[in-house]
Amino acid sequence: MTQIPRFIGKVVPVAQNGTDDGDESAAPEGSGGFADYALVSLHCLRIYLDTSYRMTIDLLKEMPQIAGEIGLSAADLPSPSTLCKPFDRISMSVCRVKSSVKSP
Repeated sequence: MTQIPRFIGKVVPVAQNGTDDGDESAAPEGSGGFADYALVSLHCLRIYLDTSYRMTIDLLKEMPQIAGEIGLSAADLPSPSTLCKPFDRISMSVCRVKSSVKSP
């Protein structure tokens, strides 16, 4: 179980540096949406775990410390459809860099 926290510990700072909203809150505030770095981090975690979007969100509900590393609480987690939609607008180069972060 210690590999997942180490992986997220590496992914989140890289995602924050690679997106334009690294200093924003991960969860939506007011009428805003999720921060891109949070979505990229979740996407990287999904790839790392080799699971579906739905399974990734379900697993994070059981691992609040991992969601917390991203800046989310279990109540803040996006729906699976919300998680997969932003990749139409996030630069593919950002996604490739984040998805290529090596596991610990």
